[in-house]
Amino acid sequence: MTLRGKNAVVTGGAGGIGLQVARQLLVAGAARVAIIDIQDNLEEFVKLRAAHPTQSVMIIKMDVANKKGVEATYEEIKKTFGSIDIVVNVAGIFNDKDVQRTLLVNLGGIMNSSLSALQYMSKENGGNGGIVVNMSSVVGLDPMFIIPVYGATKAGIINFTRCLGNDKFYQRSGIRFATVCPGATMTDMFTNFTEKIIFPETSDETYKILDRLSKQSATDVARCILSVLEKEKNGAVYVIEGKRIIPIDMKPYWTGKEQAL
Repeated sequence: MTLRGKNAVVTGGAGGIGLQVARQLLVAGAARVAIIDIQDNLEEFVKLRAAHPTQSVMIIKMDVANKKGVEATYEEIKKTFGSIDIVVNVAGIFNDKDVQRTLLVNLGGIMNSSLSALQYMSKENGGNGGIVVNMSSVVGLDPMFIIPVYGATKAGIINFTRCLGNDKFYQRSGIRFATVCPGATMTDMFTNFTEKIIFPETSDETYKILDRLSKQSATDVARCILSVLEKEKNGAVYVIEGKRIIPIDMKPYWTGKEQAL
C-alpha cells in the first residue's frame, strides 16, 4: 500500500507511539488523519497541523471503551473524510490493579474500533477496503509474571485480530488485518509501575526486570508500524524489536478442527 493520499485513523494518538504513528503517516503523505484519544495534547496537535498545512488533522476526544461513542466517531470521520483506508489502533493503558478498566480499554477498545472500522471500510458496505493494524505486545506472546492482566488483554488482541485476518473475511470486505507486538518501548504508560501491579511483593524483582530490558523509542516503533502497513500481509503477527519487524509464525496446535469450508 502506498500511504500517499490515504485517509487514516489512529487511536491513542495524543501521545507516545500513537502520536508518532500519526506524525509518520502525515510525513508519508496521508491526506487526512483522524486522532481518537481520551487525552488532550493541544501543543502537539498544533505542531502537527502547522507542519502539514495542506493535510487534514482531525482530533476527536473519545474513550475507546465507549462502544456507542466509538461507533458515532467513525460515522463522523466517514462523513468528513469520505472514506477510511487505514486504521492503527494503539490506545491502551497499564494498571493491573484496575482489572475492569484495563479489559475495557485495551481489549474492548481494540474491538470497538476494529468493528466500527469494518463497518465503514468494507467493500460490502460501499467502502474501499484497506488495512487495520492492532497493537498488542510481546507479553501477549510470552507471559511476564508481573503483569498478568495487561498481558492477558494483549494476548486477546492477537487472537481477535488473527480471526478478522482470515481470508474469508478479506474476500468479502477487502480489509486486511495485522497485529504488531512491540518489545519494551520508552513511553510514559508505565509511570509509577509498582503502584499499578497486583502483587507489590514483586516490586524489587520488577525493577530488576525493567532495568535489564533493552528499550526502543516510540518513533522506532511507529516507523515499523508504517512498514507493516506497506506490507499489507493479511493476518500477520509481527514483533517489533530493535527497530526491526520480525514476522512470527503462529503455528496451529489444535488438530481436531473441522475441515476448511
